[in-house]
Amino acid sequence: MKLLSTRTAVVLIYSLLLVWGLMTFTEKYFNNASVWVQHPSNRHLHADGKLVSSGIIYDRWGSILMQMVEGATEFHKDKTVRTAVMHATGDVNGNVATSCQAAFKDHLTGWDIVNGAYRFNNKLSSGSDLTLTLDADLCAAAYKELDGRKGTVGVYNYKTGEILCMVSTPSFDPGNPPDVKANADKYEGVYINRFLSSAYTPGSVFKLVTAAAAIDNLNNIENNTYYCDGKLQIGGDTVTCQSAHGEVTLKQALANSCNAAFAQITLELGADSLQKYADLAGFNSSLEVDGIKTTAGRVDVEDVTGANLAWAGIGQYTNSANPLNFMAFMGAIANDGVRITPRILADQGIFSFITTSNEQKRVLSVETAEKLKKLMRNNTVSAYGDESFKGLELCAKTGTAEVGGGEKPHAWFAGFLDREDFPLAFVVVIENGGTGRRAAAPVAAKVLQAAVRAGSS
Repeated sequence: MKLLSTRTAVVLIYSLLLVWGLMTFTEKYFNNASVWVQHPSNRHLHADGKLVSSGIIYDRWGSILMQMVEGATEFHKDKTVRTAVMHATGDVNGNVATSCQAAFKDHLTGWDIVNGAYRFNNKLSSGSDLTLTLDADLCAAAYKELDGRKGTVGVYNYKTGEILCMVSTPSFDPGNPPDVKANADKYEGVYINRFLSSAYTPGSVFKLVTAAAAIDNLNNIENNTYYCDGKLQIGGDTVTCQSAHGEVTLKQALANSCNAAFAQITLELGADSLQKYADLAGFNSSLEVDGIKTTAGRVDVEDVTGANLAWAGIGQYTNSANPLNFMAFMGAIANDGVRITPRILADQGIFSFITTSNEQKRVLSVETAEKLKKLMRNNTVSAYGDESFKGLELCAKTGTAEVGGGEKPHAWFAGFLDREDFPLAFVVVIENGGTGRRAAAPVAAKVLQAAVRAGSS
C-alpha cells in the first residue's frame, strides 16, 4: 500500500509539472510567438537577416510603395517618392522602429497566432498587403519643400483621421541606401520619424493653448487690453517681445504673437489653469496611430510662478510638443472641439487582422473652438497675408521657438483649412529654421495647395 501511495504521489507530481509546463509554454507562446517568428534567424521569412517574404504596401491611390520580388525588396519607382515615404515603409535593414515593416510585420508576413506563417496548402504565406492613407505624391511635394532641412511635415483629415502626408527629414533613398555612419552630421537622427517620435520646444504655437484657457477662464478676455512696450518686467526677470505693440486685445496679441500680452494673460490664469488646458490639448500623453505610440510632449508648470510661468504660457520654459499630437489639437479646434486620432492605415476590410479606429475625444467646447477658429483665421488675414494661401481659408499660427546655445530657432507653422471639401489640419516644423512665418509657412502653403489640386482629403 505504501509503495502504491508513493507511485501515485510521483505520478501526481509529474502530472502537475506537465500541466505547469504546458501553461507556461502557452503563456509564452501567446506573448512572444510574434517576436520569435519575426527574428532574422527564422529562415522561413529571412535570408541573411533580411526579410524575403512580405505583402505589398500601397498608398491611398494604389501606388506600390514597397514589395518583395523574388526575395528582394523593391520600392516605388520614383526616387523622390521612396525617399519621402522611407519612414513610413522602412528601409531594407529594418532600422526605422515606427515603420510599417516594423509595426505591422505580422500582417505583412502573413503570420497569425493560429496558423503561424503557413497556410493549409503547407506553403509559406506570401504575406498580406497593406494600404496606407498616405498620398505618395503629396509626401514627395513636402519632401521637396523641406529642401534638405531637418524637420517634418504632416497633413491629416480632421474628420476621418486619415494621415495624407507624413514626411521626416533627413531621409534617404531606401533603394540605394547611403553610408550613414560616414555622413553622421548629414544623417543625424535619420532613422527617427520626427513626426511621430520627436518633441520640440513649441514657441508661439503654444499660445493657442493659453488662448483657449483664457477664453474659458478670464472674464471679458476678448475686450480686455494689455500693454506692450517691447518687454515686461516680472520681479527680477524680463520677458522680451519682438517689438513694442502698444495696447492690444487678445485678437491682436495672437496675430502679432505678443509675448508681453501673453505673459500677462498667463499670470492672470495661473499655473493650474494652464496645466489643465495643456493636458486637454494632448501634452503629457501620447497618441496611438494604429498602435504606434507617439512621443509625448511635456508641459509641467506645477508650482511654477513668475517669469517661468509667463514663458511657459508663451511656449518656452521647459515646454515641448510632439508634431503629430499638436496637429491633432489643430484638428480638434477645426472639428468643433473634438479630436479625431490620426491613423495611417486605410480600411483593410472586414477580414483584416488589423483594425483601424477613429478615436474621438472632446478637448474643447464648441464655443471655445469656434472662437479660436476665428482668431486663427484673423492671424492669416491680418498678419500672414491671405494672398499667400489663396483659396485655402487658412486658420493658422506661427511659432519661433528659441532653443538656446546660439542656434537658430525652430520654425513652426500649424493650423487647418476651414473648408468642408478639404477638412485638413497640418503642422510644419523646421529645425533651426528661423521664424515660423518665413521658413515654415511657405512650406505649408505649397503642400496644402498641392493637396487641394490633387483632391486629397
